[in-house]
Amino acid sequence: MNLFKHFERIALWKQLTFLGVLCLALASMSIIAYWHETNQPLTSILKEQQGLQPVRFVINIIQRTQQHRATAARSILDESIPKTAQRLKAEELEEAIYSYETFLDKHPNQEHRKAFERMVDYWHSLHQKISRKKIAFGENYDMHKILLNMQLDYLQLLIDYYRLSHDTSTDRYIIDVSLTQLPDLINDMARIRGYGIGLLIKAKATTDERAQLKAYMLVSEAKINAIDAAFRRIELSGSKTYGEVYQNYRTLKGNYEKIRDLTQTEILEKEVFNYPREDFYYDFTSVINGYYSCIYSSLDQLNLSLIERAGNEKFEIYSSLLCLLLFALIVIIFYITFSRRLLKKLGSDPKNIADIVEAISRGDLDSDVEIKYPNSLLANVKHMQEILRESDRVKSEYIATATHELKIPLSAISSTLLLAVNGELGAMPECATTYLNVAQKNSLRLAELIDASLDFNKLSVSKLEMDLRVQPLMPIVDDAMLSMTTYARKHSVHIIMGPRFEYLLVKVDARRLRQVLKNLLSNAAKFSNKDEEILINITVHVDKVRVDIIDHGCGIGNELQEGLFQKYPQELTSETSPANSAGLGLVISKRLVEAMGGEIGFTSTLGIGSCFFIDLPLEEPNSE
Repeated sequence: MNLFKHFERIALWKQLTFLGVLCLALASMSIIAYWHETNQPLTSILKEQQGLQPVRFVINIIQRTQQHRATAARSILDESIPKTAQRLKAEELEEAIYSYETFLDKHPNQEHRKAFERMVDYWHSLHQKISRKKIAFGENYDMHKILLNMQLDYLQLLIDYYRLSHDTSTDRYIIDVSLTQLPDLINDMARIRGYGIGLLIKAKATTDERAQLKAYMLVSEAKINAIDAAFRRIELSGSKTYGEVYQNYRTLKGNYEKIRDLTQTEILEKEVFNYPREDFYYDFTSVINGYYSCIYSSLDQLNLSLIERAGNEKFEIYSSLLCLLLFALIVIIFYITFSRRLLKKLGSDPKNIADIVEAISRGDLDSDVEIKYPNSLLANVKHMQEILRESDRVKSEYIATATHELKIPLSAISSTLLLAVNGELGAMPECATTYLNVAQKNSLRLAELIDASLDFNKLSVSKLEMDLRVQPLMPIVDDAMLSMTTYARKHSVHIIMGPRFEYLLVKVDARRLRQVLKNLLSNAAKFSNKDEEILINITVHVDKVRVDIIDHGCGIGNELQEGLFQKYPQELTSETSPANSAGLGLVISKRLVEAMGGEIGFTSTLGIGSCFFIDLPLEEPNSE
């Protein structure tokens, strides 16, 4: 609640600025949240792109490993094959390994580094055995098989790390075909090639060997069918990106069917083999290399597809952000325009306008109102203030004129009545004298009311002249007390003086201060109970003196205290106000005291009494 109250005290333009900044901050947070949400697909695509290069390196290593396995197996079975062929393939594999190690140095990853080092260590142990010719055909096959399985597992590690297998678009089919199924198929074809060459070297095969070769071929046939199904899904998705890859695959499938038929006719259906093993090797190798070319082509097309998707995602994100920014800009422009128009219509801060209106409602028409916008609410308030000020001026002039005109004949009436009451106009009946006495008293009361009205009117228009002089306070108090003694006796009360301070000097208008004191003493006498005392008590403070008028009358209720110094308080009743009161005495007293640089106030308790006080600044001797 305190925060809201503090916020209400802030100027309107500051409130609007704060709300504008708050709305801008909320809009910025929304844009950032939207950016974070929409940036996830783009981040995933970019990570897939990063994974294509290491995958290509590993595919190359797998290809070189299979080539080395085939060359090493042939060199073990056929001593006529030059030894340099095996060393050449080993160097090609070492070069592929070195290329990937360089990549890992530039893009360090501890998990990938450790797994790759285990694979390289195993390759080095295999290469040493082959170089020293301490390996048999079967062991060569088994160790290469383990190495290739390690490489395929490492390839799957990369696929999972770069989230290539998590793709939700058509690309996931080509990823599955190119990076999982095709390498696995090539591994089976290489196994068929090696097994077939071994049988061709022997020129014959047992029933079990034929069954084993046929099993290998059935496995590869099943994998070919799975790859066909994957390509059909790609074709059904309507993707045009991989059309070239699919055509290459269909060509390779035709070549595969040729070597499948070749294996069927030259090995499985013959008892004695006479097909040249070198031709068999190159036929299979050509198809295997074609499949690798298909893998590389798929990776190239996949990269192009990812680039296109990343571009589309960026375009969508930036378009959406641009729309949000434009919307935020439009809102800001609208907000600024609305705020400026609102301030122009109001003309000032609403709190300032409210204070001015409240001051006018209290009758304060002297506040200075600065106008910046002529058609604003504040301009209308100022116009209203000027109308009320003019009306008040006309009213004051009328009252001044009317009361002045009334005072002259009233003085004559009062004088004539006084002569009649004193018997100077001759003897009159007793009842006539009584009525004339009442009339004379009321004429005096009417004269007092006219004088009060004149004083109040002069105070209202700031025309009351004050004769301020530095003078002793006590003679003024004594004079007021003495002049009110007879009046107090009429109400059966007594006025007593408290401690005296003869040396006190104040700068006042003696006649006006005496008027204030008489008014307070008059009120105290009116509201005091019979035989009570009215105390005039003077106390001296550091730089001021206080004069207290204390009575023990009926007191003033809390509901009346706030408006006691306002003119014509409507709440006063016969129990709390004299029937003949004009309602101006305290108002005039307050303005007179303030004109002399002092303060007037009171404390009161209903049923106990009241204490009215006047505070006046003290003056030093010879201050004038």
